[in-house]
Amino acid sequence: MKRLPFGPAAELRAAYEAVDWASTPLGEPSGWPPVLRRALELALETRFAVLLCWGPELTMVYNQAYGEVIGSKHPAALGRPVSEVFPEAWDELGPLFASALAGDAVWFADLPVMLERDGFLAETFFTFSYSPVRDQDGSIAGVMDIAVETTRQVQDHRRLELLTRLGDLATELQPPLELAKRALDVLSTASADLPAVDLQLPGGESFLPPPPAELKPRQVLVREDGAGSRLAWVRIPAALGGDSPGVMVARLSDVVAVDATYLDFLRLVAATVGDALSAAASFEAERRRADLQEWQAQRLAGLVAVAQALPDAEEESDVLHVLARGAVGLLGSDGIVLGVVEDRVLRVLGDEADPAAALLPRALRGAPVREGDGTATSAAWPLRLTDRVIGALGLSWRGERELTSEDTDLLNALAASTAQALDRVRALRAERQAAAAVRSLAETLQRSLLTSAPQPEHLDIAVRYLPAAEHAQVGGDWHDAFLTASGTACLVIGDVTGHDQDAAAAMGQVRNLLRGIGYSLEVSPAAALAALDRAMRDLGVGALATGVLATVEPLEGSSAWRLRWSNAGHPPPLVVSPDGSVELLRTSPDLLLGLEAGFVRADHVHGLPPGATVLLYTDGLIERRGASLDEGLAWLAGTVAGFAGLSPAELCDEVLQLVAGHAEDDVAVLAVRVRPEPTPVVLAAS
Repeated sequence: MKRLPFGPAAELRAAYEAVDWASTPLGEPSGWPPVLRRALELALETRFAVLLCWGPELTMVYNQAYGEVIGSKHPAALGRPVSEVFPEAWDELGPLFASALAGDAVWFADLPVMLERDGFLAETFFTFSYSPVRDQDGSIAGVMDIAVETTRQVQDHRRLELLTRLGDLATELQPPLELAKRALDVLSTASADLPAVDLQLPGGESFLPPPPAELKPRQVLVREDGAGSRLAWVRIPAALGGDSPGVMVARLSDVVAVDATYLDFLRLVAATVGDALSAAASFEAERRRADLQEWQAQRLAGLVAVAQALPDAEEESDVLHVLARGAVGLLGSDGIVLGVVEDRVLRVLGDEADPAAALLPRALRGAPVREGDGTATSAAWPLRLTDRVIGALGLSWRGERELTSEDTDLLNALAASTAQALDRVRALRAERQAAAAVRSLAETLQRSLLTSAPQPEHLDIAVRYLPAAEHAQVGGDWHDAFLTASGTACLVIGDVTGHDQDAAAAMGQVRNLLRGIGYSLEVSPAAALAALDRAMRDLGVGALATGVLATVEPLEGSSAWRLRWSNAGHPPPLVVSPDGSVELLRTSPDLLLGLEAGFVRADHVHGLPPGATVLLYTDGLIERRGASLDEGLAWLAGTVAGFAGLSPAELCDEVLQLVAGHAEDDVAVLAVRVRPEPTPVVLAAS
């Protein structure tokens, strides 16, 4: 063997040279056929796991990557028939090799194969292809196996699916013991990793033995039972929120190595079950203390946390979520807690059992705190604003961690940003509360001034008011309908400029002035609005407003009525005829109310047959973001045409329903219909 066909595979040369090839079906390497030599050289030069099985006995030669795949079977597998190397899997593999030897290549993805390697029969998965290798004369001389082991990927995928299903249990609001039964149902589907699982909770039943020793946080205790199986115990973190947390005990798979990955999986299962049980325990406690609906709102508010950057955080829980990602990524911490001072009381967000939680009170004194015992490290950093400490940030590591100067600089910056974020969260909360109070006060004032409409004999009048969808927007919109001393129906729609409580108060002044003028003076709408201009000037009502004042009067000697109105810079009235046609009463609008006291205003008249409906409205009904007022008016006319047969009250309700929930301004509407004359009944002569 002066020249061996082993290419550049220096790491395998000793293993190949140690084989007594003369005693193998392949014989001395110097006599190997050129096809085999070339195929082996190609295999040795790739980093994919490649196996060549040659001759009728399917004698094995392979590269370094394949040797790593078969574990303890290497290097003894070199030069041996594949059926002898893999007797435990030959029932599955033998037919596949037979297919390749018959000329049919086979390919499988994530095929499960039980392999004896590293001292036990292990569950493995492979994506591989068996391809025939042909000699120079075209006959099949062997089989090439190109394989990728996917054991870890398959196991990780199924474990992630289990953890996802367990996580969904947190949304099921059930008592803890009932939820534990649901968790066991889910865990029973994971027999490949957990052949048997028991949750040992206070007040619950169990069928597996309790832990043989006291468990520490995050400890996974593994022992063999009398039958040769392995049991593992792990504490369920904060499962019931008390001093005696529950324990998860699992019978481990005999075909999966008990390595760090397996143990971490058990910890994750226990932690996910603990989260679900904690949610269930919280629900049960809250249900005893408060109304269920209120609890659900608080619960949803607490659960809705969007992972965003600190400046975008809206709640303290959002801040914690951002910090958890940042601290793990930047500092490699295993735990994080956040302490917030409220009314001189420290409130801890996160796992209160985390070692760093004990350091939070000391950090409130204003200086960072660090502790380590060689096996774990904890640190807490004060959250300082300019003049005070408002909380503390705690981090923990499972092992010893030396904080470098760069780490310290990073923690200082992280703590400063966190303090600013918490301050913004509190300011935002106070702003929302103040805005809500202002909104409530203004809306109460506004609604108190909007009285119901009179119902004279020949008219049907309806009024409606809709606040803006945005809480901060409180407008000065109003409607009014009243009868003068002589019985004439006066109709008013108006909008004081501004969107706050001052606008609502000014609206009350303008409304009351116009009502008094209209009732006492008995003048035309234009004259009444001119009088209102003068009154606003003389009485110091410092506001501007748009509005329409209209009267509806019968025409003598006719069944028809007339609408007489004056428009002070307001959207035009809309008339719906009995036949369903719609007309916008466009005129040249006069100046806004309160702008010029001596301005001469104009009256306008339009005939109204019995059954006609007049709709007055404020601009909040027709304003659309990105659309002009003309487009809004066209939309309203087309929409109202479809409501021609409705009563005034129904018409008002329908148009408001179209903008409810997204109106950017307050909306007031008023509809009046001239009642149709009753149809005479003709009696047939007897």
